[in-house]
Formats: sequence, structure tokens, C-alpha cells
Amino acid sequence: MDYKEIYTEKYFKGKGSFFYLFGYGRFQKFYFKNLFKPLKPYLKEIKRGRVLDIGCAYGFMLQKFPESFEKFGIDISDYAISKAKQRIPGAALIAQEAEKDLPFEKDFFDIVICNDVIEHLENPTLLLNNIRRVLKTNGIFYINTPNANWLREKIFSRADEKEHHISLFSHKNVLDLLKGLGFNVIDHWTYINIAFPSFIKFRSNIGTESAFICTKS
Repeated sequence: MDYKEIYTEKYFKGKGSFFYLFGYGRFQKFYFKNLFKPLKPYLKEIKRGRVLDIGCAYGFMLQKFPESFEKFGIDISDYAISKAKQRIPGAALIAQEAEKDLPFEKDFFDIVICNDVIEHLENPTLLLNNIRRVLKTNGIFYINTPNANWLREKIFSRADEKEHHISLFSHKNVLDLLKGLGFNVIDHWTYINIAFPSFIKFRSNIGTESAFICTKS
């Protein structure tokens, strides 16, 4: 799959996208506030360091980290990276495929986030192994991805096809995958993504999205 041909300016402006029909970031004020909220308790312990956002797009998540963090991001889209550079001029931002080796030293990052990325990849395990390599021992890894359950199939099957979601996993499958790759999963949940005022979270499998917070064991 030629990712660069898919995730162009037209995609982020809604052409060829289901979820970004009105443009990427149209509801970012609420969406990214909700997405960032689970990380806040961990920032009380990790007050400074390096954070990497894989699939950073316009940099909305990186922007929410305190200035005490060195901010890094990668995204396949040259257009998205150009927008992120305008938003966060001090960040180190790279246009790169997520499945390629990450250009960072081992144990480099205190926090790695990866939101709505692995479902687009032909081999998500490659990325997860690369993340584990660059994450410090006891560093935080926060990942979100669609939850391939019956509810998502009923509601979003056509949307997932349009968004090129070629690697969909159930919540349990992701949990098992992360543990098998050497991550210690310290919290996980499913949720229904409503842009405002908050996500609806579940401890059961009912949510259409999955979220995991891990450390490197």
C-alpha cells in the first residue's frame, strides 16, 4: 500500500475520508482533550523528558505536553508534518512510514504515544517492536486503535474500509499482542468516541475503540 498516495492534503481535508469528512481537527478541541486525559496522572511522575508521537498528524497531542518535554513526531504525510511544524516549531518532526526502523537510539523516550495508527499497517508488530526498542524501561506507552467487536462491525464496517483499516484487532487480541511483545499493560479499556464532552469508557468489550497504557518490562 502506498501510504503517501493516500494520506495527502486532500485526505486531511476530507476527500476519501469518512471520519474527517469536514476536515481533520474540526472537533480537535474536545477530541484531543479526551484522548490526552488518561496520560495526565503519569505526567505527575514524569515531569520532563522526551515524548514521541507516532502518527502525529497536525501535532495536536504533542501540543498538550508541557514545555518541559522534548517533543518528537513522525507521520507518513508530508502535508501533515508541514502543518505540525507550524503548530509546534520547536518539535523534531519527521515524515516517515511507521513500519520502518525508528531513527532513534535504544531507550531514548520517556513516553511514546500511538493513536489510530496500527489499524492502517500491514505489519503492526514491526512498529510495536520498534516502539519497545526506543522506549525507556518503565517508560509509558499509550496506544489507541479500533476495537473489532460486533458493535463496530455493525456501525463502522464501511467506514473502516474507506479509512484503509487493514489490520483490525479485538481488544483481547491487542492485549495479548502487547503482552507477548514484552509490554506490561498497566491499564486498558474500551470506549465510544464521542467528540464532546467526553468519551464513554467501558471496562468491558462493548466500546468501538480500545486503549492501553503500558510500560516496558
